[in-house]
Amino acid sequence: MNRSAVRAIAFALTLAVLPVTPAFAKAPATAWVPTWYASPEPSGAPDAKINDKTLRQIVRVSAGGTSVRLRLSNAYGTTPLKLDDIHVAKRISGSRIDTATDQRVTFNGHNGVTVAPGAYVLSDPLTMKVLADSDLAVSFYVPGETPLATVHDIQRGALYVAPGRASNLSELPEARTDIGVGNAFPWLAEIEVSGTDTQAIITFGDSITDGYGITPDQGRTWPELLSRRLHESGINVSVVNAGLSGNRLLHHGQWARFGDGGLARFDRDVLAQPNASAVIVLIGINDLGHAQGPGSDGYVSADDLIDGLSQTAARAHERGLKIYAATLTPFIGTVFEGYYSDEKESRRQTINAWIRRQTVFDGIIDFDKAVEAPDAPGHLRPDYDVGDHLHPNDVGAAAMAEAIPLGFFDKR
Repeated sequence: MNRSAVRAIAFALTLAVLPVTPAFAKAPATAWVPTWYASPEPSGAPDAKINDKTLRQIVRVSAGGTSVRLRLSNAYGTTPLKLDDIHVAKRISGSRIDTATDQRVTFNGHNGVTVAPGAYVLSDPLTMKVLADSDLAVSFYVPGETPLATVHDIQRGALYVAPGRASNLSELPEARTDIGVGNAFPWLAEIEVSGTDTQAIITFGDSITDGYGITPDQGRTWPELLSRRLHESGINVSVVNAGLSGNRLLHHGQWARFGDGGLARFDRDVLAQPNASAVIVLIGINDLGHAQGPGSDGYVSADDLIDGLSQTAARAHERGLKIYAATLTPFIGTVFEGYYSDEKESRRQTINAWIRRQTVFDGIIDFDKAVEAPDAPGHLRPDYDVGDHLHPNDVGAAAMAEAIPLGFFDKR
């Protein structure tokens, strides 16, 4: 073989091992993390509608960032959802916004959006500096008669309503929290941020997580208080609330507004979240309370609940998430008729004993002991009680947040 042929073969072999960058290669995708979430659920007033109104929803975000985008939901709608003139801004107080930060939200470059029945949409990204543990205002105009089919039942922030098209007003003149669907707000499912090196912790549960009885618009739910604890300790994570009032683990809600069962919504509300690294699970008390004795509709044994909780661990670990189980909190003497019985308390104790000794979770959080009356086992502490002997108040939520070991989430 002559020298020229040898050089040609060597050159060809060199090309064969060189890295190839295809013409269609793209820049790395932007890393988005949820900073606020409200699990969609069916409306408790399915015939309620709204028309020619502007809604301004106040949300308290967890993580900060340099860009923001919205996720809207028509999950339970049966007709297309049409919204227009959507804005996001930093909130000053009440319904007042900082107009210097106000930006119109677009979807594929369009000012309005139509969300198909059962679907979700993501907005285009907006450049906006968002501070951790701060308030944003999301405003949207409802141009035509629109069913309030998809909502979130617990108003953690505040909802303001004005007649007509008013999304860019610095302050809305009419403040309301009821638009015909009780203490609920529609369609806004999530806010995400980018430009921050962080991941999300999802808090998954029922009304105790969602914030029933907690003073609204003050950032006093236990997930919000956990968020501040972590940030004050220099642990850069986002804590988002995937609680649903009345939710059960193994069955859909006793009423439609209590949402899909925990195992049924776990993929949507936990596993599908972008850049989630961990989940805290506190659920099961409604499985006990919302059914009567053995053989009744919806009855679940302690073993049934243990199996269901174990499934959340298996499914979280399959996706690479850490998962932490919380003990079920006290409910002896609750005012809700038929909710408590000694047999149900026996099942709660069995479940909590299993949580404390199991090895399928990455750690446990003993909320039961954090809020139990020291001189009355099985009872909620009186100073932690909203008054129904089931739901912790603001002080009780703070005790729950303090009971969570921050070391679970400290990766430094």
